[in-house]
Amino acid sequence: MPNSKTSYLNRRTVLKGGVAAGAALATPTFFVGKAHAASETLKVGIIPAYSFGLYWLIQDQGFAPGVDMEFSVFPSGPPAIEAMVGGSVDTITVGSVPPLAAMFRKVADFREISICGDASGLFQIVGQPGMSSLADLEGKKIAVTSGSNFDFFLGVALANEGLEDMPLTRVNMEPIDGQSAFIAGAVDATVPLATSRKLIYDALPDASLLVEGSQMPLEARPSIMDVFMTTQQNMDAKEDAYVEVVRAFHDQAVKMLREDNAGTVERMIEWQTGMGRAGVTAADVEPLLNGYFYFDKAEIKDVYAKGILTKALAVQSEFLVENERIGGMPDLDALVSDQIIKQI
Repeated sequence: MPNSKTSYLNRRTVLKGGVAAGAALATPTFFVGKAHAASETLKVGIIPAYSFGLYWLIQDQGFAPGVDMEFSVFPSGPPAIEAMVGGSVDTITVGSVPPLAAMFRKVADFREISICGDASGLFQIVGQPGMSSLADLEGKKIAVTSGSNFDFFLGVALANEGLEDMPLTRVNMEPIDGQSAFIAGAVDATVPLATSRKLIYDALPDASLLVEGSQMPLEARPSIMDVFMTTQQNMDAKEDAYVEVVRAFHDQAVKMLREDNAGTVERMIEWQTGMGRAGVTAADVEPLLNGYFYFDKAEIKDVYAKGILTKALAVQSEFLVENERIGGMPDLDALVSDQIIKQI
C-alpha cells in the first residue's frame, strides 16, 4: 500500500524560498575524449558517477578504437532519458530505477544492455546536525529525486527500520539541488550524489550520517545497479559499436581498474576536472570509485545468464508500484537484453 502519510513537494516550491540551485549540472555539458580513427560515433549521455566514468576511460585510453564516444553530462537519470528519447544522445549511463517508469509508460523500446556496477554501498542519507537516526525525520522534509535510485534507497532504508508509514515530506529535487537546499537549511535531510556530497560535509561538518549503504547488512541492502541503456532501434543500427564498447568496459577498463587502480584514479580526476570539479583529489575519488562492484567479462555474462539484473529490477518495480510511482509493472523481459553481452 502507498504511504498515505508521506507528502510531496517539488523543486520549484523549495527554491522559491531563496535556495540557490546547483547550476553547474542544471543543463547538460558536452565534451569528448581522445579522437580515434573510428568508423562509428556513439553519443553518450553520462551522469558524473564513477562507475559511469569507466566509459570515459575507454575513450581516454583508446580501448575501443573503432568507436568515438561524444559525451553529454546530465545531473540524473530522468533528463538523460528525455535526451535519448529526443534523439540528442544514442545511449545513456543511468541508475536502474528511472528507466522502469519510462518503460512502463512505453515511451520507447528501451534496452538495458550492460551493467556499469552495483552502487548500493555508496548511497547515504544525511540529516541536519543534531539528528541521530531516521526516526528523527518524522514530520520533516527530505530532498530526494522522485522515482530514482535515491528514492528507492530511501524507501528501503525506512522499511528496514519499520518506518515506512512514518509521516514525512519528500521534496522532489535533483541531487545537486537537494544538496544546495540542505546546506541552506530549506530541507532537513537529503539523499546526495556520491561524487558531490563532500561539499555537504565541508559546509556542515556536523551534518549527521543517518544511513550508509555500505554499513547495511547484505541481506537488507538493496541491489542498485547502474546500467548502460539504449533503444532497440539504436542498438540494431549501431550493434557493432555497442559490442566493441561493452567488451572494452568489461575487459580492458575493469582490468585496468583492478590491476592499476592508482592510474585509474588519476584518470578519473582528469575526467572530473573536465566537468569543472577542479579541486577533486585522489583521496576524494578512491573510496567512491572502489565502492562499486564491477563485473569483468565472465562475471557480466553470468549475471545476464542467471537473470540477476532482471530479479533486481523486479524488486525495484514492485517498490515503485506499491508507492504509486508507476501504475504497473514494466516489461522487464524486454527491458533487459543480452543481445550485446552474448557477443562480447
